[in-house]
Amino acid sequence: MLKCFTNAAVLISLLMVCCTVYAQTDKAPCSSFQKLANGKWKAVSLVKIENGSTSAMISPGTTIERGTRVAGADVYAALEQSCH
Repeated sequence: MLKCFTNAAVLISLLMVCCTVYAQTDKAPCSSFQKLANGKWKAVSLVKIENGSTSAMISPGTTIERGTRVAGADVYAALEQSCH
């Protein structure tokens, strides 16, 4: 029982530390993404996307291509606009 509680506490702590929040500012968390040679973006860390009352998580390794919307936000457009 203690082991399960410890694992849950560690997971919650990691989520709180690792997550980058993208709010309605159109400012993308550039350090959490890497631009690929094919023009797509790859998440390199856990990212929490927030848009109004909606939120979603992007896991490391997820590829973002043109038109990708997460929690209603156009993540690709925000990355293209903010991250050079």
